[in-house]
Amino acid sequence: MYYQHVTLEPDSLYICTVQLATGAFHWAIIITDGHSRAVRHHWYQVVGQPYAEAYGSQLITPANRTGNSAVLGYYKIDGYIPSPAFEDICRTVFTSHATVNENRAHGITCRTWILAVLKALHQQGSFPNRTGPVADFISAVETQIKTMSTQADNKFLTLFCQSLVHQYIPPVMAI
Repeated sequence: MYYQHVTLEPDSLYICTVQLATGAFHWAIIITDGHSRAVRHHWYQVVGQPYAEAYGSQLITPANRTGNSAVLGYYKIDGYIPSPAFEDICRTVFTSHATVNENRAHGITCRTWILAVLKALHQQGSFPNRTGPVADFISAVETQIKTMSTQADNKFLTLFCQSLVHQYIPPVMAI
């Protein structure tokens, strides 16, 4: 599978999902600046630390894949107003335990980290057009992304089985 650049809108927040071998997805937040430069923010496993996982960020070029894994979608959360507290929220919303198994037992995953970040951003006013209870907003985002990522994964696997994986383009859509 070759790399194909994906264009994202400036000053936006996207949730990106990536295919994992387990049938699950890795979730990350992509923030674009005014020039559409993209930074991935995610909760990931670390090695050689006193804890198992941590928040990290990297400048990226959005594409149809990352490493050897297919990107299943870039889902823009409409109405996002950039927050000067964004990175502080990312760093402090979770504290890792010593092992991945302990994190999972406490409900800490890349998906729940993103949902906690979105909740904190919503509570501090980064989604002013999203009225109603924050729990409804978070639940709707989670459900839509799970559904669309599963559909994209099925499409990718179908193309893979037909030796047409080079035709796969991840969806870029607003929710």
